[in-house]
Amino acid sequence: MPPPPPARIPPPPPPPSAAASDRWVSHTYDHSVSTWGIGDALISMLIFFVMSFALGFLALGVGGGDLNGAWLPTAVVVPALIQFGYVAWVANARGRGLAKDLQFRIRFSDIATGAGICLIGLILAGITATAIFHLFDQEPTATAAELLQDAEGESGLTIWIYLMAILAATVIPIVEEVVFRGLWWSAFEKRGMHPVLTLTVTSAIFAVVHLEPIRTPVLFVLGMAIGLGRLVTGRVAASIAAHMYVNSIAMIFLLIELS
Repeated sequence: MPPPPPARIPPPPPPPSAAASDRWVSHTYDHSVSTWGIGDALISMLIFFVMSFALGFLALGVGGGDLNGAWLPTAVVVPALIQFGYVAWVANARGRGLAKDLQFRIRFSDIATGAGICLIGLILAGITATAIFHLFDQEPTATAAELLQDAEGESGLTIWIYLMAILAATVIPIVEEVVFRGLWWSAFEKRGMHPVLTLTVTSAIFAVVHLEPIRTPVLFVLGMAIGLGRLVTGRVAASIAAHMYVNSIAMIFLLIELS
């Protein structure tokens, strides 16, 4: 009998489309190892708010009703650091770590990418802020800026105000990006959410949790711009860089105005 014909080898699968491979970066997760999720993102926000209110009340009580002096940077930055600690613990204890699961990695190109994203964000935020002013006759001012203005009005420019400005331009962007473009983003991505929808939802959460109603649209468009860093690079570093640029520019102009 003649030998049977060789088995037909199926053709290789088609390459990923340009829309999936060139426009954004997605990741896969081992659900048996990375057991963190949206619940942990919610807990991280609860930790932040509880610590913020607790330290705020303590500062107002000890400081005689004024959030001033060393209490100013303490009440703002310490809750963020505790939140970051929780997120880092979750990523390491219930996953593969910040770098692998939350994409907390950096390349030199992220610095330049962040600068371009910052420019986009500032343009969009400026247009949105102008529209809000004309529609509601209110200027969308950040809470941190109001705290600095109040502190400067009480005792003038102090080392604590400068320290607060530096921390707002450096530490706060790192923490917020690890939380929103790190844990929240990865939690939605892990559940199979479309990348563009993930960008939109995380930007909305970023805007709402600041609890600044008039400024919420500005924060949303800024979040959309900053989130482009994670969307197109697959890493948080570009978003961190963009956020740092935005906050640094805001703090510099605010200090110039207060001086």
